[in-house]
Amino acid sequence: MPKGSVLLLLVILSSALAGAQVGKASQPAEPNFANALTGSALSCTHQDTFVVPPQVVEKAKVKARLLVLLRQSLFDDANGIVNIARENEIKKLAIS
Repeated sequence: MPKGSVLLLLVILSSALAGAQVGKASQPAEPNFANALTGSALSCTHQDTFVVPPQVVEKAKVKARLLVLLRQSLFDDANGIVNIARENEIKKLAIS
């Protein structure tokens, strides 16, 4: 093999090993199966806190409600059911 190929092979192998070590460090901790099998309460040791602006929260609530209503409406439409109150609420949420 030419020297360039050997050097390229070494670079590829070293980058693969470095990538494997980084991947291993980013994996989550092992789950506690003993608690899960005995029915004990499970707890999370890693907690993140996210701060969301109130405007975003309100908008997300409206979107979530609209999605739920649209999904219910699709199921009712498939069964031939018409719910006027739901349709009016969908229109009101879609406008806001």
